[in-house]
Amino acid sequence: MIRGNFDCIAGRDVCGWAWDSEQPHEPVPVTVLFDNVVVAQGLANHHRPDLQAAGIGQGIHAFYIALPEDLIDGRTGILTVTAGNGHNLTGSPASIRLPNNRFRPVPPPPVAPPLTLAVCAIVKDERPYLLEWIAHHRLVGVQHFVLFDNGSTDQTTALLSGLARAGIVDHVPWPDIPHVAPQIPAYIAGLARLSNRCRWVAFIDADEFLNPIDGRDVPSVLADHDGAAGLVVPWRLFGSNGRQQHEDDLVISRFTRRAAADHPLNRSVKTIVQARLVARPDIHVPTITDGTLIDEHGRVAGSQGHPSHHAVPDAKALVINHYFTKSQEEWVRKRSRGRATEPAHSTARLRPDEHFLSHDINDIEDAGLAIRADRVRAEMERLASLLA
Repeated sequence: MIRGNFDCIAGRDVCGWAWDSEQPHEPVPVTVLFDNVVVAQGLANHHRPDLQAAGIGQGIHAFYIALPEDLIDGRTGILTVTAGNGHNLTGSPASIRLPNNRFRPVPPPPVAPPLTLAVCAIVKDERPYLLEWIAHHRLVGVQHFVLFDNGSTDQTTALLSGLARAGIVDHVPWPDIPHVAPQIPAYIAGLARLSNRCRWVAFIDADEFLNPIDGRDVPSVLADHDGAAGLVVPWRLFGSNGRQQHEDDLVISRFTRRAAADHPLNRSVKTIVQARLVARPDIHVPTITDGTLIDEHGRVAGSQGHPSHHAVPDAKALVINHYFTKSQEEWVRKRSRGRATEPAHSTARLRPDEHFLSHDINDIEDAGLAIRADRVRAEMERLASLLA
């Protein structure tokens, strides 16, 4: 028996899930029709933690099927999504307006807000890393931080409280609520704090470092894209450098090897968005009220498929160094903290063990941030002096 749902269209991707309980480990074929014409096909074979948590097979039953680019022009019609031998999925057929993935510039804000760039993030037990992360981002042009403290039990809370007293951050206690994943609600609350205070806001994690690889600061890069609602910034995934133990040195110094720019895992992006144009924040790509999200070359987010997965192997201005694994010892601690994208007691809160192996890629030497270590240490010392 096939179960499933058509969820939405994101960028060019038709998204949903399909699962055959009689063949629970086999991917289900999915067909997309627009106005009764077959326009795309694919398999429901992607992992989604919410499906896993709901006991739907092993959770590897989501689909993201790209529509032809010439359809993404804002036209209306009937979208039908079928699975297996023609079983209509829940939510289908649907009368729908397809997205318009054509660049639409927006005018500047009528009044310039006091801040150019802020960061919003949720953290938990990140004390060994936070001062470096904050220092680095101040040096590349971030002017303020709104940080949600998701029940830390190390010295994270004390550090953030001190930095809040110094005016460096907004420190917001953010305990778990039963059955609610904390990250998106935190982002919504962060946007409410920032929408009138800053032009641009970056929604990133504490293991992600904005890296302006062309030598400028981040606000200078953003100034090149004033007409965009937001800039999608690609990952550069860093591995463990073969390190087993946590050593007392900077993250940017210890981990200098990464996956190649065209590696599939580097297709993920995070977004720096004009705060006034956010309808709803999200982990990778927010919903916006006007305009277009683009990459640094002007390509529209979603023109390749799902906007959260937008390859920019030719980035020249700005990337995100994503220190996902760190050392084996640090990975174990990270995994035990769980992920803020899932509710506290969900079985999907813990990352699978195999995520370390699949993300521990050390193919390319990249010391672009390591050479800035002395400046980061000096800024860390300056910030620490404010806590005394």
